[in-house]
Amino acid sequence: MSSSVCSALFAGAATLCLAANAQIEDSGLQMVDPWGMGFLEAGEPALPASMWRASSTKTLLPMMRDVPTQALTPAERTLMRRMALSPANAPQGTESAELLAERARILFELGEARPAASLMARLDTPPPGLDSDEIATDLNLALGNEAMACAENTAAPRDGAYWAMLRAVCAALRDNTTGAELAIEIAASQGVDDSWLTSAVFAASGELPNPPQARYDSGIALAISAKAALTPPSTPLSPTRPDLAAAMVARPGLPPATRAEAAAIAAEAGLIDVAVWRQVLDSQFNDPEFTPESPIEIAIATARNVGMPEDGRADAIAAALQAAAVNPARFVAVSKVLTKEITSLSLTRDTAKHALLFARASLAAKDFEGATLWTLVPTLDEAPETRAFDFAMISGLAVLAGSGDAIETGERLVTEADTKSDRKAAARLFALWTMTGITPPPAARALMATDSEVPGKTVKPGTVLAILAAADQGAAGEVILGTVALTNGDPSKLDTADLALLGKALATIGAEGAASELALEATGYWQAAK
Repeated sequence: MSSSVCSALFAGAATLCLAANAQIEDSGLQMVDPWGMGFLEAGEPALPASMWRASSTKTLLPMMRDVPTQALTPAERTLMRRMALSPANAPQGTESAELLAERARILFELGEARPAASLMARLDTPPPGLDSDEIATDLNLALGNEAMACAENTAAPRDGAYWAMLRAVCAALRDNTTGAELAIEIAASQGVDDSWLTSAVFAASGELPNPPQARYDSGIALAISAKAALTPPSTPLSPTRPDLAAAMVARPGLPPATRAEAAAIAAEAGLIDVAVWRQVLDSQFNDPEFTPESPIEIAIATARNVGMPEDGRADAIAAALQAAAVNPARFVAVSKVLTKEITSLSLTRDTAKHALLFARASLAAKDFEGATLWTLVPTLDEAPETRAFDFAMISGLAVLAGSGDAIETGERLVTEADTKSDRKAAARLFALWTMTGITPPPAARALMATDSEVPGKTVKPGTVLAILAAADQGAAGEVILGTVALTNGDPSKLDTADLALLGKALATIGAEGAASELALEATGYWQAAK
């Protein structure tokens, strides 16, 4: 579900319905070994099949168990997906089976529930608390493939609380009130008691005068909530199940506001294209009674108001971007979804106050031309007071992102760095350039040597050197696990020396693109948007 949502997920636990550009493959490995199962999208680069060869299973097991899987930066997510989705030769060691279960768990927590279920169906011992059949059925329910989900349960009845309540829900979905009541009674006799689900089932039949609020924390809850037309909860959707959020985007019949909220979660997690999120947002404006509430909705509505002065439109867009500056993934997603609004603005004295913010958002959206436009504030007639160094930093960030002349920009940054704080900021940026293989000019290197920042979050030297050594041995999986454990959702907290070594390790395993993205995140450019 990495870039699109499939309309029909499973015909069974081991039968996977993938997006049109996705594939399960063995890449020449033995499919009898679940390690050889790959789930990358067509054209997406895989890690070497030998990625576990040089690692010890005793070392890998605690690393897999402890690595973050949620609230990841875009670079971290790229790395984790590639590690978990790539087919590989099985690592040698007694913990290999446990590691495979951890791989399936990581897939599930990344929101890659379809591959997780397919992999789990091949395991003798699945991850604790996870069942491939239940995941497959629940995702079908979430997507609205109710007939398929219920047919599977009818064909092969299963024991357990989930399946007991599923029988009641499936009966309610078919408007079989008597069957639903009987299923609830049978479930209760088996010790299964879910008061909310029972209430929702009766609400679906119209026999409950005060129905509960809707729940969207599982496919089964989502399906019965939709059937009973339950009122959405006042609390926000949980971001811990981005796979469900992505399914909700594709599911018909949900309230538009709920789909928009789900789309935001799924887009931030990289499970749907930002363009899909934008379509969901735009569709809300087709309702004449729609009232924008979120900062993004207000920004779009304000931009659509032809009577609104340009500075008012700029203020609304800036407010949405500032609200998104809580983590790099959200800032990137919101910057992309508001690209149309940002590019519609002109650079004037009235909009210049947000120029640095709009430039950073343009960089996040890979709109380098737009970012350059917002650095032209000093050229305006009666230009507002600005600091040349701030705009030079935007050019420095653009170089890091893959656009611009490093020599010219580096020399400019050295020249414009008037304060101690400026010099330290420039020195860190130059250090991050080196992380990605960009060579700073001589003056920049001299500044790096004299004005390097005080170390940030430092780790034991051996920790980073161990990652570098793993890269030299071709242990790509170990490199990724170690890197994401250190960056932990915010690489800007790490010392530049550590980051430079991590960048070298990532380049060694062929992950130069992720290293560049990680370096940009490590500048904290998204935090400066606040």
